[in-house]
Amino acid sequence: MNKINKIIRQSNNLGQSLVELIVAIAIIQVGILSVWSLFFNNFNTERELELRIIGANLSREAIELVKNIRDSNWLRIDKGEECSWDDGLKSGSYIVSYDRENLQEISNDNDGQLYQDSQGFYTTSFDGTKISPFKRIVILKPVCCTDGNDDLICDNTNYTIEDSACDLKIGLDVVAKTTWVQGGKERSSLVEDIIYNWR
Repeated sequence: MNKINKIIRQSNNLGQSLVELIVAIAIIQVGILSVWSLFFNNFNTERELELRIIGANLSREAIELVKNIRDSNWLRIDKGEECSWDDGLKSGSYIVSYDRENLQEISNDNDGQLYQDSQGFYTTSFDGTKISPFKRIVILKPVCCTDGNDDLICDNTNYTIEDSACDLKIGLDVVAKTTWVQGGKERSSLVEDIIYNWR
């Protein structure tokens, strides 16, 4: 009888050890999966934030490139050339890039796709560079003086943003939109600024 009790106790101990081992493995797996899930979510969040920062900076760059065209026109006027402050800045939708002097009208073939060159700069020129996830367009509309009088005295409150030409154009409403796809959803960064002919 003693031998039988001993064998039963050993069998119970073996069974108990097996159950403890299975529970321990399950706890370790839950811990590892939790850490992996946290790592994966952090990686996706970091990538999305990186793309948002780049998209916002690309939109701000587009605004600065339009300001650069206006400033270049002022320099041309100072040199005595026949031009106006808004040469090359007519109403419409355009593609803008740091490596081009002028805005390029949007066509069916060109939807504002940006490419990344070997130095990491974003450009609209495809010359063996890699395609980036970003597309960027710039929309220009005239800012017009509207004080309701014949003398057209303008201030900070007496203006409108028009879709077409106006009597007295005092500036440009510049909207830069950069879009990209992240996680199957289209994301965008929109920056708007009004630039004036303050000279």
